[in-house]
Amino acid sequence: MTQQQARFRPRDGFGIAAAVLVLAAAVVGFLWAKGAWRSAIRQAPGLMVDWPGGAWVFGVVCGLLAVAGVIAGLWITDAWQGTTAPWRLARGVGKAVSWGLPAVLTLYFLQALPGRNCRSYEPTCQAVDGVGPAIVSYAITAGAVGWAVHRFRAGRAAHRQAERQARLRKLRKKGKGKSRAAR
Repeated sequence: MTQQQARFRPRDGFGIAAAVLVLAAAVVGFLWAKGAWRSAIRQAPGLMVDWPGGAWVFGVVCGLLAVAGVIAGLWITDAWQGTTAPWRLARGVGKAVSWGLPAVLTLYFLQALPGRNCRSYEPTCQAVDGVGPAIVSYAITAGAVGWAVHRFRAGRAAHRQAERQARLRKLRKKGKGKSRAAR
């Protein structure tokens, strides 16, 4: 090793210190967000019960929103194909928001369960009203609508593939398909 390679520069120290500070801020931010999330769920337990139609309708609406987020995430992934930096940034932000919606809704239901928000030995530990029916209707709605959307997309893709193959067969029959060199 030469003297030039082994030398420690002050800017290297600043880089390491900045990395440690960013990591510490991320950990503190995560813990703060986790506490704020739990507190928000526990402070507003009537959200599911006070919903027009009750907890069942709340679960159905959340299930539809979750499937809409997944569909938007798939659409953004497929449709936004720009290669410049703004396009990549927009695609990343769009995917994060779209895929984040189902994740946040699922976490909301999981955090509403009594064992997730407080310790079982605490006398104030109780379930959020309406969480059972809301979870059931959320799971059924998201599963059924998600399956239907998957079948629709798969059917459309199979139809496009069949049309493409038929077109190529027709071109080959006329002698205008792929050349021998392309095969």
